[in-house]
Amino acid sequence: MSKFKIDLRGLLHLRDLSSGYFVITIIKNALPLLILPILTRYLSPEEYGNIALFTFCFLISNSIAGISIPTVISKYFYKSEKKNLAEIIGNSIFISGAISLFLILIVLIFHSSVERFVGIPKLWLLLIPLTSFAFILFSIGLNVMRNSKKVFDFGVYQVGNIAINIVLSILFVVVFNFNWQGRILAIILSFIISSIAIFIYLRKNGYLVFNFSRTITQKVLKIMVPLVPNSLQAVVISQIGIFFIQYYYTKELLGIYSIGFQLAFAVKILGDTLNLSWSPYLFEQISIDKILNKLYITRMIYLLITIVFAGLVFVNLFSEYILRLLTTPKYYSAAEFIPWFSIGFLFQSLYIFLFPILIRYEKQNYISLVTFCGMFVMIILNILLSKTFGYIGISYSFAITYLLVFIAMFLKVQKTMPLPWLRALKIWQ
Repeated sequence: MSKFKIDLRGLLHLRDLSSGYFVITIIKNALPLLILPILTRYLSPEEYGNIALFTFCFLISNSIAGISIPTVISKYFYKSEKKNLAEIIGNSIFISGAISLFLILIVLIFHSSVERFVGIPKLWLLLIPLTSFAFILFSIGLNVMRNSKKVFDFGVYQVGNIAINIVLSILFVVVFNFNWQGRILAIILSFIISSIAIFIYLRKNGYLVFNFSRTITQKVLKIMVPLVPNSLQAVVISQIGIFFIQYYYTKELLGIYSIGFQLAFAVKILGDTLNLSWSPYLFEQISIDKILNKLYITRMIYLLITIVFAGLVFVNLFSEYILRLLTTPKYYSAAEFIPWFSIGFLFQSLYIFLFPILIRYEKQNYISLVTFCGMFVMIILNILLSKTFGYIGISYSFAITYLLVFIAMFLKVQKTMPLPWLRALKIWQ
């Protein structure tokens, strides 16, 4: 007679790892949704389109300025002494600062062309690299807290940042009537304030030493530079549709598109929330010198996938109701974008769960190759499918590209560190 068998310790361990981060992330992402009815009342879809364009440029800038630096820190966090880690963080901040200054210089030189291309005034373009530097510093601090398992500190800074963002948004948009510029100004100031607080935290806890080292800088760049294309592709795949919607259609449609994207983003939030605890755990397991329990790891990954898929089903079942609850009638048509965005975010979460394995085994160049190709695939699909299916073709491109990137990453993981996917499914004997 068959006997049901499953290692419940894996479920309990995942609960212990993720419960704190899950609550924090729910609070963090619920707060912006609470002001969505306010913003959609005071801002037209066209104004939302301007905010989407700013966000697109901001994310591109983050990718170049060093959004992959926290990955470098995770790689060395468990293998380096605290003093050495503090020097790595200090040199990483030097690198991000230098890149941000370079981006400001580029905007100053080519501001006319850039402004005409993206449709954002020069002042806001110049502020984007500064905001990116603040964002990278903030992300570094959060990464240290996460790897140190300081869940409470992580929550205070995360929720504090979004609370500042929301308060300033309401103040600038509703009270002072700054329109879409007020929303952007709130984003900029919230990251600057939060980065200052994080800087103080890192210095106070001994995680920050400004001792420039050419050796450490080269070590950071060796990992960071190959990951820049990966960071860029994450932005291109998820955000390049903004450019094509604006180019082929209107800013009004862009605003509706961005609302659909924001609601489907809940699937990504769920995956990222789980990864906040999963990634450090997996890095820790594959970094220590002992026999790795691959069956246990594989079943944990299956569990993560199941949770994210459940989130996808929920978002799609209730998307129209949520739109009616949180927005005004001019935004209701955003519902048609949500299924394809949510599918894309599902596949993105799947390969993010496997990402530490490729980093641990020095497969940065492969990651760069796949993601670099993914950018071009996304652009080509946007052009072809928008001509064939209209504006909805842009959301089709989103889902298809993430599927292809996931397949490429999965095959490389299986070659690098084979996992027992079929054996892990057998929970009876």
